[in-house]
Amino acid sequence: MACDVLLKCENLCVGYGAVRPKRGAERPLSLFEPFSFELHAGEVVALMGVNGCGKSTLLKTFAGLVPQVSGDVFLDGEPLQAWNARERARRVGLVRMSGTAPDRMTVREFVGLGRSPYSGFLDGRTAEDEKIVDDAMQATDVACFAERPFTELSDGERSRVFLAEAVAQQVNVLLLDEPNAFLDIPRSHALFRLLKKFVGMREMGIIVSTHSIEYAEKYCDRIAVIDGGCFRVAPASEARTLGLLDWARDE
Repeated sequence: MACDVLLKCENLCVGYGAVRPKRGAERPLSLFEPFSFELHAGEVVALMGVNGCGKSTLLKTFAGLVPQVSGDVFLDGEPLQAWNARERARRVGLVRMSGTAPDRMTVREFVGLGRSPYSGFLDGRTAEDEKIVDDAMQATDVACFAERPFTELSDGERSRVFLAEAVAQQVNVLLLDEPNAFLDIPRSHALFRLLKKFVGMREMGIIVSTHSIEYAEKYCDRIAVIDGGCFRVAPASEARTLGLLDWARDE
């Protein structure tokens, strides 16, 4: 496997549980056809498709939260299952906009959760950990309300805090599930510019689920689409010509 390949899947089928036919044994339920894919260091890949096509399930599979129906997933050259939960959390992070926090937990405390894979069970954070948290908040523009309770934030502010936590986690593979769903246009542009900055500075690979074709074409290196039971991927500059964006046409 090439050294710049951070995440790789081969003949992957994703889904949940199994279905039981009227007769016969249980068989796995796959959401779409098997596919192979590589995520390289330094690139942002947009993941697109209609609601319910399987984008979130795929991201959860890549993060090790949902087992694959069949096929293989490799993280840093090793099977995903070979990493224990703590080791995996140092390498891959999934950011979803539906997370919650305990009452009165501040933004800084929430972002600090990103250091949990490094600080251990007793949360023995070092000065370096605290600096990483500070840098993550500065990079995502949330330092100005670091002491506010997380539960008092707007949806847009929470989106940036979720991202700050993932940045503090210092993963190589960052998976984002519709991070700009609650952001206004200027914040959305700023978010995607930030993702491009991160992959360049930190040799990360990012997969971002989004419905925003404009941002995918402008800021992402490749576009992957789940449509008609198939997973297809192409350079962002060629996706429209190759028909990958036909799923969004208003017919």
